[in-house]
Amino acid sequence: MRERIYLPVVRFGVPHTDWKYVFLVTLAGFVLPFIFKIKLFGVPAPMLTGMLTLAVSVASFNFIHLGRRSLWFQHTLSSLLSSSVRRAPLPMDDLNQSWLKREERGQGSAHQRATTIQPLVFRFEEL
Repeated sequence: MRERIYLPVVRFGVPHTDWKYVFLVTLAGFVLPFIFKIKLFGVPAPMLTGMLTLAVSVASFNFIHLGRRSLWFQHTLSSLLSSSVRRAPLPMDDLNQSWLKREERGQGSAHQRATTIQPLVFRFEEL
């Protein structure tokens, strides 16, 4: 039992990390027919669509997770939503560069340059 303490909690074959998506899809399937006043053969559609969307979303998440690593769906969604050009720094990147540098101002005398306060310019490119 001790070795299973770090495994995700699974209900109906869906890990606990994906239940927020199942809930949102089921809520949309239940609420949208109310908003649009949809009826099927005189029966209010939310009676059927709520349970149908729950069953379809649980089945689709079970299918998504067959043979895949945990959190695969979240990583796939984040890769679709984020830019492919931007990347995290690699170990070979030079991160020892100074990201603070003083801005050079004017051609005044040395005394003026020493007594004036020069603002710091932050470079966020290397962060």
